[in-house]
Amino acid sequence: MNAETALVPHDPRPVDIYRMSTDAASVCRDIVIASATTIQGRSFVSVEGWQAIAIAHGCAAGARDVERVEGGVRAIGEVRRMSDGQLIAQAEGFVGEDETTWYGGTDKRGKKHDKRNDYAIRAMAQTRAISRACRSAFAHVVVMMKAGLSTTPAEEVPHEGFDRDTGEIIEGTVSNGPAPRTKLDGPHTSKTALKNAVQAIDGRLRKAESVSEVNAILKEERATIEQAARDWPELVNGAPNIDGAEGLRGLAARRRTELTPPEASDLFKSLVESLNECDDETAMKALVNVRGDSIGDLDGEESRKFEALYDERFAIIKSGKVPLVPAE
Repeated sequence: MNAETALVPHDPRPVDIYRMSTDAASVCRDIVIASATTIQGRSFVSVEGWQAIAIAHGCAAGARDVERVEGGVRAIGEVRRMSDGQLIAQAEGFVGEDETTWYGGTDKRGKKHDKRNDYAIRAMAQTRAISRACRSAFAHVVVMMKAGLSTTPAEEVPHEGFDRDTGEIIEGTVSNGPAPRTKLDGPHTSKTALKNAVQAIDGRLRKAESVSEVNAILKEERATIEQAARDWPELVNGAPNIDGAEGLRGLAARRRTELTPPEASDLFKSLVESLNECDDETAMKALVNVRGDSIGDLDGEESRKFEALYDERFAIIKSGKVPLVPAE
């Protein structure tokens, strides 16, 4: 179970790899600590942390070949370099039928569990595979962070924890005291509060009735979005290995597309795209100078819409608060 293989790329020199890992440890330290799971006083790196480390190395982690096998469900995790698709590491993730948390039954503490849905079991097998593959490639980066983190993937650790000497599952009761938390620096001081705030923004974006409303929400929630981009990037950028986890960037882009009238002309769409690429007043004025004739060719309805969008974009730029999530 959890067999793993790390494949070292041939082109970089060892010293270059070491420097890259040192840089990654510095860049990812905050998010790895913030997303870590604490069990019986020990902190374990979660899949969000492992993925952040992989991305910092220019890699993407994913899972494949999820299948039912004797004794449970397994999946194969992979870490690939984004530039050329080179396989860097692979490992197996497994959810066993002997795990009462997933397959139901009475655990060693006498607590009864219901069997989880099959999709949840398959999803956990993939999550474990991703974390285990990342660990086989980047465990040394966690050590470099000097944050007291265990390199055992959090998803593999039972709630009871492991015995420090034997590695066996501890059969004692879990402490009822609160686990220590890492205080975040920003308007939201905990991971839970930050996630709840982002989910609230998500809900508002889904209910927005116009592109202008989407832009206004992003402007209003700028502080929360910036903190999420720093402390928990997946909330903003999405998780490419999880279906439906598009993040605020993807959601904002999708809502803008959905709210753009289907009857809009190609010329109008082209001008709006150019407008959304402007990030200062000079670019705004250049757009009018270069594409003034095209703007004049818009019909009355589109001309009024473009003028409103232009004024809105100009006001945002002039205030010095260009939206974090670019319009698409």
